[in-house]
Amino acid sequence: MARAPIDGSTLRWARELGRVSQEELARALGVKPERIDAFESEERQPTFRQLTLLATKLDRPLGFFFAPAPAEPDVPEAADFRGRTHDELPPGLAREMRRAEQHRDTMLHLDDQPRERLELKPLTWRTLAQSATDLRRQFGLLDSFVPTESQNGQVFNFWRGLIEARGILVFQTTKIPLETFRGLSIHHDLLPIVLVNGGDSAAGRVFTLFHEIAHLANRTSGLCMLHENVNEEALANGFAANFLMPEASVRRHVTADEDPYELAVSLASVFKVSPLAAAVRLKTLEVIDDKDLAEVRATSDEAWKKVRDKRKNSDGFVPPWRLRYRDLGSTYIGTVAQALEDQRVDMMDVTYLLNARLPMVEQLLTEYYRTGGAD
Repeated sequence: MARAPIDGSTLRWARELGRVSQEELARALGVKPERIDAFESEERQPTFRQLTLLATKLDRPLGFFFAPAPAEPDVPEAADFRGRTHDELPPGLAREMRRAEQHRDTMLHLDDQPRERLELKPLTWRTLAQSATDLRRQFGLLDSFVPTESQNGQVFNFWRGLIEARGILVFQTTKIPLETFRGLSIHHDLLPIVLVNGGDSAAGRVFTLFHEIAHLANRTSGLCMLHENVNEEALANGFAANFLMPEASVRRHVTADEDPYELAVSLASVFKVSPLAAAVRLKTLEVIDDKDLAEVRATSDEAWKKVRDKRKNSDGFVPPWRLRYRDLGSTYIGTVAQALEDQRVDMMDVTYLLNARLPMVEQLLTEYYRTGGAD
């Protein structure tokens, strides 16, 4: 049986960087962990079928394992793991972070469209409200502005489009548990990244976008659960709440002695955010207290869990290509499509850049041109 003469140190490098144990990789190949150790020490060579399986598990091209290991890691380092439920970065999320960095590299090489850049200054509690107002001004929005879109998914895409047009890349993830993270930011001076959990509600993802912009302003990165158990998280929550729900507009809709959850739901409907985001804003304005916020958080999380469970048990099916389109977004797909039109890349390159086989690539490009680049 033909064997693949891979570089064992490259296999170990990819496995460890991907946070995949020898036991987990062995299960994917249907072998004992000792066999993976033998591959890494080059005492044994995998069959080409085994190489295909381990490449799939580690999310690497086959040819990657025949070359020496890269000198530098290609999974970005996060400053911390705020609110994490894992001791280490989960493998699935490590993969998504690496892919996001690859997409950023693609944008740096292919995107020749001049983009405005947001001026993000460090945030403090004293400057929070003014910083939120300044960001609205950079977008050309008055404090009274609320997106006109009727669906929460459309509202998310509206904000995403504004952010990406000003030099911040936004990607989403599929099949990462919401308990693992809600949002992630990776700071770069040029084209920083915001990664949002696609399993969250659309309204929740809106809040996450601006929560992560606050972290970018303060040049911090990490996994965010949107809790307020550390000062940096509370600061980011406060900024997002100020931006999406300016104080004067909020106070016009606050009535005395209203149930905290009902008040949050009412406010969420007005500003097209989640009840949890609305409750955070009410807390920053001292309309509700910590106990009220905790109760709204618990009720909100339970309500969204029921919605997710109902969707899982329904007969509805979302085609994989549509999830890929949602995750990559029209900005990135459009950049690749333009490069293909200009013959700077060929269709084989595009399958790699979109991480999709040819039939899915054709569906993604067809959707991009059908919608005129709208998400």
